Amino acid sequence: MMESAPTSRLLANTNDTIHSSADICLKSIRMDLFVHFSIIPAVVITVLLSYVQHRASHLKTTDKLPLSKKFGIVVPVNFINSYSNRWSFGAACGATATTVFLLFFDEYSNYFNFIAPPWAKALVYLLSALEVAMDYYPFFACLSTGNRILGSSLGFCYAVCWFCVQLADIFECQKLTQASTILLLTPVPSLVCCLFLIGRFLHILVGTILALRRPEETQEQEEPLLPKHLTHYLKYLLKGFPEIDTKRCWLKQKIYTFDPSFKFPTRIIVTAVLCLICLYNFFLVDLFVSPKAVKGLEHWALITINLSYANQTIWVLNVLKESWFYATFPAAFTSVVYILHLLSCYRKQMKKLYKGTSDISCQNKPPVILAASIRYTGNQIAYLLWGYFLLHILFFLISLMITFWFIMPIREGRGMVILQGLGYTVLGIVIMVGVIVIQILASQFLFLQDKINPNDKSKPLAINNRRAFQNFSYFFMFYSAILGFGACLIRIMLNVFLGSWLLARIDRPLFPRGYEGADMGYSTWIGMLLVDFHHTNPVALSFCHLLLHDLSTSKQRTSPDVLHDCKKKQRRTKWHLVYTLINNPVLILSRKKHNCSSCSLPLRQEMLKRVRICAVRSCCHKQAPSDNEMVASTRTDSLGEQ
Repeated sequence: MMESAPTSRLLANTNDTIHSSADICLKSIRMDLFVHFSIIPAVVITVLLSYVQHRASHLKTTDKLPLSKKFGIVVPVNFINSYSNRWSFGAACGATATTVFLLFFDEYSNYFNFIAPPWAKALVYLLSALEVAMDYYPFFACLSTGNRILGSSLGFCYAVCWFCVQLADIFECQKLTQASTILLLTPVPSLVCCLFLIGRFLHILVGTILALRRPEETQEQEEPLLPKHLTHYLKYLLKGFPEIDTKRCWLKQKIYTFDPSFKFPTRIIVTAVLCLICLYNFFLVDLFVSPKAVKGLEHWALITINLSYANQTIWVLNVLKESWFYATFPAAFTSVVYILHLLSCYRKQMKKLYKGTSDISCQNKPPVILAASIRYTGNQIAYLLWGYFLLHILFFLISLMITFWFIMPIREGRGMVILQGLGYTVLGIVIMVGVIVIQILASQFLFLQDKINPNDKSKPLAINNRRAFQNFSYFFMFYSAILGFGACLIRIMLNVFLGSWLLARIDRPLFPRGYEGADMGYSTWIGMLLVDFHHTNPVALSFCHLLLHDLSTSKQRTSPDVLHDCKKKQRRTKWHLVYTLINNPVLILSRKKHNCSSCSLPLRQEMLKRVRICAVRSCCHKQAPSDNEMVASTRTDSLGEQ
């Protein structure tokens, strides 16, 4: 009986292998070829959108080619200071998540299984990543283009094409088994994101067509330089931030609180969506691959190990299988919490940078910082997946420790032995902690001087009873060596545990202070924060906004219509001035331009005499001056100008 069980299990595995090799289905659509040939329509759509994109600057090449400011550079997505269409861009990245995830497993996907020598593998990965970026480039370009009708039409057709092909690839040649069900669930998030993009492009197309009837709404407004939430931040900065409500519910107080003065940029939304979808795919692949790995390990164990230990081997393998399976869920839950905590850390760090209270310091040069910010989204996904894998191993080891140290001995009737060993361990820990507590209490009540001021919170760091302190230090020196040996082991285990636990959190450095630059994940986080801070600083943006506003108003003042109105006002003012001076010649001497303080005294007296004569005649007779008087007044004006 002990030999028949493993033999039958081995035959069952062999039959499954033969059956799986016999059931071969040829699909009508090869996804690897579809991914490769999708570059052609992607390039065509990009060229069309570039043609309708106007260039802002004049280039020397346009002198030789009649481009007339066409073929501008298409911007797929603004990762720096964009706050509009965030969830649409997140859905576009979600549509790419399945293919991006398969980049990590090219042997499993066969999408990018190019034949290349070992030294060219890195180049193959680079070309595969660029190919995926080009395949999904139209999704982003159609969302960000200024020509809404063309962009939404092309994006709608391209999204429908990808959705239909992926849907046909999922349900073709599939049998409803446990493994096939897991594989069917893998591309579901990408399909949902494609469906969202189809609805979004259709909404943009219909909205743009309806807006053609209203000319005032046909031109879409560009994203403002100073967004609305940063305007709220400036108001709070000038008037004071609102007080925190202590009576709010626990959910708002501990998890998330809405802040009208802050808004997550597009880059963070895209990163969070990609991390969630890639983690979902990794979780499903883990559930799919783990049973196969256990079956392979079981097959290898039955061949290599003596059949007399077959039952024990199968039992141990079942324990490993169950431990690995149940360790999957806390690892996935912890990784999801890390993603949500990432958003919270970003908001806290950016607020501290805005206020100038952040302790972030970076000694790198600007090119290094900018390059680090470019790598952020991809690095965050990779670190999250590796963190999930290490967390899975960590929980797996914890479950094995609980199983083999507690559950198995209790099942075998050795519970008292385990309890005795646990008691000895706890007793040693209690003695160690008790010695440390005694040292602290002795330092507090025996070896520290009294408070200088009774209102002080603690005693000053000044030693009292020096002789007793020296004896106390001497006798505990030898025990501290033993205590330090155990503390060193605890430090090593805590470093391994916390390093594995916090690997996915790149907002914290794993290395000690002074060596943060060696942590590439932390460097990308700091680079991203600094780039976002320098381009979204509310005070700097408000200053630039005021400068642009003054520049636009000055241009409006210097427009042709405004200049024509100004000339009319100047002519009217000069005519009133001439009329006033003719009727009141005495005012000529009071004018700033005709001040004769620098003239000689005889000339000044002559001018005053003639002006008084003209003023008296004009007031008394109320008639037009004669020719001689006109000549005299002309000479007076000429002398005044001199």
